[in-house]
Amino acid sequence: MTSQQFELSRRRLMQAVGLGAGAVATTSVLGACQAKGSDDEGASGKFVYVYPFDVTTQHYNAAINNAALLTSAPNAELFIPRPAVLNWDTQEWIPQLAESVEIADKTLTIKLRSGIKWTDGNDVTAKDVVGTIYLQKLNAAQGTVGWDQLETATADDDLTVTVQYSAVFPGVEHGALKVQVLPYARYGEWMDESATLVAAGAVQGSPEQSALAEKIAAEDFKDAEGGFISCGAYKFDEIGETVITMSVHEDGLFADQVKFATFEIQKGDNAASVQFLLSSEVDYSTQVLGATDRQTIAGVEGLKELSTPGYDGIGLMLNQGRFPEFADVNVRKAIQYVFDTESIGEIAKGAGGYYLPATFSGLADPHAEGLFDDVELEYYSVDHAKATSLLEGAGWKKESDGWHKPDGSLAEYTIIGVEGWTDFSLSGEQAAAQLTEFGLNVKYENVPDDNPWGIWGAGDFDIAVRQWANPFVPYVYGAWQMTWFTDNSLTADAPGMGVPVTEVVTATQGTVDVNALYLQSQQGTEEEQMAAHKILGVVFNETLPRLPLFLNQRVSYAIEGARVDKVDPGDYELNDIYFDNPIMVRILEGGIEPA
Repeated sequence: MTSQQFELSRRRLMQAVGLGAGAVATTSVLGACQAKGSDDEGASGKFVYVYPFDVTTQHYNAAINNAALLTSAPNAELFIPRPAVLNWDTQEWIPQLAESVEIADKTLTIKLRSGIKWTDGNDVTAKDVVGTIYLQKLNAAQGTVGWDQLETATADDDLTVTVQYSAVFPGVEHGALKVQVLPYARYGEWMDESATLVAAGAVQGSPEQSALAEKIAAEDFKDAEGGFISCGAYKFDEIGETVITMSVHEDGLFADQVKFATFEIQKGDNAASVQFLLSSEVDYSTQVLGATDRQTIAGVEGLKELSTPGYDGIGLMLNQGRFPEFADVNVRKAIQYVFDTESIGEIAKGAGGYYLPATFSGLADPHAEGLFDDVELEYYSVDHAKATSLLEGAGWKKESDGWHKPDGSLAEYTIIGVEGWTDFSLSGEQAAAQLTEFGLNVKYENVPDDNPWGIWGAGDFDIAVRQWANPFVPYVYGAWQMTWFTDNSLTADAPGMGVPVTEVVTATQGTVDVNALYLQSQQGTEEEQMAAHKILGVVFNETLPRLPLFLNQRVSYAIEGARVDKVDPGDYELNDIYFDNPIMVRILEGGIEPA
C-alpha cells in the first residue's frame, strides 16, 4: 500500500480544519523592500525554471489572470506580488506587499510597505490594492469563499487598506490578501467602474459585469508603453518564444534580498521538462511527471525531489444531469468498487507521487485525521464481485455486448481528461481500461487544455477526470466546496455534474441539506464546524458525489550544484507548489543562493 498516515496534534488538527483562529496572525520574515543587492553584496548568478508559457496566445493584461503571461504560474510571486501568502503548516500569513495584516471583528486591516515602486515609476499605494480588490470581487464567481462576504474596501491613506466583511470565519480574508495587485495607473478605469458596480449590487454574470468583462477581454496591452508593469523583485527583461529572462527590479518588493541577478523561464511542457532536467538546463520544475518520466530522471546528478502530502487528489465526476442512472447511489458505489486505485496511482504518478486515502470521507488525510474515530465509514477497494452485486441490485444486466441499464439500453460512456495534463490523462486512461475490463463500454479521450473549466462547468461530459478534496486552500470547508459546488452550479447555463445539494438522501443521516451544512462547517462555532465536517464526511462516504482515485503527493524537482546551491523549502514544506510555492517564497527571502 502507498497509503500514508499523518500524526497531528490537537493544535495541528484544529489548524488544519481552520478552527481556533481569532485574529489573523502574520509572520514578518521578509524585511526591507528596495534593492541594493542581497546583504549589500549584489545579486549574482541565474536561476532557471521550466514552465509551459505561450507568448503567441498570452498577453500582458493581468486582469485576466489565466490568459496573461505567467500570472498564473508559480513564479508569479516574483513579479506580481500579493499582500500576503500563507504558510500552510502554521496557518500564518507571510506579509508580502503588506507590512502587516490584522482581522478583528469584521474588519481586515492591511498596512502596506513603503518605498515600493512599479516599473513605470509610480509608488505602490493603497489605491492599487483597493482597486484590485473591487476588480476581483466583481468578477469572482458567486459562492466564492471570501468574495461573497466582502462588502467594502477603502484606502484610509496611501499605505492603509480597510476591508469590511458581512461575516468572518477562518479563511474569509484569503481573497483580499491573495489578490495579485495591479497598478491603478493602467487599470484604474476598470477598477473604478468595478467599485461603482459592486456598490450598485452587480455580481458576476450580471449584464453590467458581463459588459465590463468584454471591455477587459478586448485589451491585451502587448503594445502598451512600459510592457508588463511589475512591482515585484523581478521585472521582464527579454521575452522570447522559448525563453523569458527576468532581471532584478531595484525598486521592487524584496529586491534587496534575492540572491539571483537573473531569473529565467524556459518554455517546456511535461516532456520538455524531463529533457531539461536530464541535461541540467533548469534548476526547478513543477511539471507533473508520470512514473516513467520520474524513473528517467532519477539518476541525474544533483536531482532533488521535493515532496509534500497534498490536500487534494485525482478522481472522477459522473455527470448525473446527462445520465440519470448516476443518481443511484448503488451505481456510483459499483463503479468505485471496480477500480484498483493503487494501480492507477502508480501508473499516473509513480511511487511517492500519490497516496491512498485512509478514509473515503472526501477529505485528504491531514484533514480527516481524528474526525471519524467513532464513525464506521465504508472503505472502497477493488472488489468486482461487490460491484457486480450492486449493479444487479440496481436493475442492471450484463450481456454479451456489455452492461445494460434498467431500461434495457446499453451503458456507454466517455471519460475525458485534459491534453498535456499527464496525471489526468494517465488516470483517465487507466480508469477507462479497468471499467472496460469489468464489462462496461467506456472509452477515453482528451479535451484541449485551453478551457477544460468551461467544459466541466457546462456539464459537457459523461465522466470527467477532476480534483477532489481541497486543491486551493488548507481549510476543510474548501474540500466541501470542491466536492459539491465546484463544476456543479446547477444552473441552465452551467449545470456541471448535476448533483443535488439541498436534499441529499443518505442511509444514516436521513435527508440532509448539504448547502446548509457547508455554511455551518465554514461559519459556525468550533463545535458546530466539527459536527458539520463529520456529517458531510459521512454523507460523502455514503453517496460518493465524486469518485476518489488517489491523493496527490505534490512533487517538484530541483537540481542542486549546477547554478543553485541548495533548493530547500524551509518552513514552507507543506505549502502547495501551485498556490503559495515554497521555493519562490524562499527565493524572495534570500534563502536560496547561487552555487
